[in-house]
Amino acid sequence: MRTLSLALAAAALSLASVTAASAVELKPLKANTVDLGSFRGSIYYTAEKDGYRVVATLAALNGHSEQPQVVRLVTTLNADQTVQLSVPGSIGADGRDATIAFSRRGDIVEVASAD
Repeated sequence: MRTLSLALAAAALSLASVTAASAVELKPLKANTVDLGSFRGSIYYTAEKDGYRVVATLAALNGHSEQPQVVRLVTTLNADQTVQLSVPGSIGADGRDATIAFSRRGDIVEVASAD
């Protein structure tokens, strides 16, 4: 798990960034970083015969553990479908969840805030 966290951190330096407040068009096989407050990671998609396979891998940003919490979402989007990914807000902060939506419109996949 520690290796995964280091790999995600290194990838974050070289990839386009997505935050919960922005909308970004994803390109096939091109990873983008995603920042959902207490979780950060990468997202990408591939074109498959049964739809567009979206993969999001996020790690919790808690310095209290050598083994961060890692979450992975894998979903296949057909035309005009949307799926949301939500992570809980931090305790002691405003408590709001951070939610992003992956949407496919024709041959375009976008990720944006779902708020």
